[in-house]
Amino acid sequence: MPWPHWNTISRSPNKIAMLNRPIVCTAALVALCALTQCTPATCDRRCLTGMVDLYMDALQKHDPSVLPVSDKVKFTENGVPLKLGQGFWNTAGASTYRLYAIDPESGGAALEAVVGDASEPAHFLLRLKVSRKRITEVETAVVHKAQAGFYSPEKLRETPELFTQNVPDSERNTREQLLAAADSYFTAIDTEGTPEYKRAPFAPGMNRFENGTQTTNISVNGGPVRSADEQLDQALFKGLHVTDRRYPVVDVERGIVLGLVLFHLAAPRPAGDTIFIAEMFKISGGKLREIQAIIADRPAQVGSGWN
Repeated sequence: MPWPHWNTISRSPNKIAMLNRPIVCTAALVALCALTQCTPATCDRRCLTGMVDLYMDALQKHDPSVLPVSDKVKFTENGVPLKLGQGFWNTAGASTYRLYAIDPESGGAALEAVVGDASEPAHFLLRLKVSRKRITEVETAVVHKAQAGFYSPEKLRETPELFTQNVPDSERNTREQLLAAADSYFTAIDTEGTPEYKRAPFAPGMNRFENGTQTTNISVNGGPVRSADEQLDQALFKGLHVTDRRYPVVDVERGIVLGLVLFHLAAPRPAGDTIFIAEMFKISGGKLREIQAIIADRPAQVGSGWN
């Protein structure tokens, strides 16, 4: 969440062809087939989790050739289209923290992680789209301290317990209900301080963490202690404009939604500044229970790369 009293922070500069010929069981596919029944079209929760882990292992080894990708795989890093193997692939190390969201219905998977880098740990987002056991989309965000107002990756040691738990049937929401709850959060931010403002459905005591830093129910930058409701009711972030909303991964079993948006900032920030937001929402019973966010400053001319 871009806080109004932050100082200005620096900017950081189909069809698969394999359908028409026999599928070759590469080493990567053999590894995945060992995790789940290797049918030609489906990739279940275990398979998708295996795809994410395979990607992270390949990233650490700087070797994308082991990945089962489609001929036309699309890859972006921080909104910029690149060739798979470029960018962070050259410097990434081991990951010390992983938060998964898995969506077998859409073939989507996402991961928030802390990944070693040549100079300092990076907060890292990975989103995959998988079709017929092939990766067709790879979206990544790599965030370093210079790109963020709040930055505490050292506090991210273990996956938050809420995000590891399946939602009981009595509290489980439909896909549509999960999407509505997540979207209401961004609508509340976009309309706070106006007659159109409507509260987001926060559970009592809901906490938000931004790049590892807790920013609710605690004094932030010397300010008063505020709940998530109080922050928005008091229009703490008034002037933010939310665009490019996307929800590519919805994990119904665990009640997790990945929301990806851009925030456009009002004065006193420089005109045109943009912030990329990736929020993992934990939702049950229609309530937002916790938010784990990756937030990074971006040059105004760089969009999401996916709209």
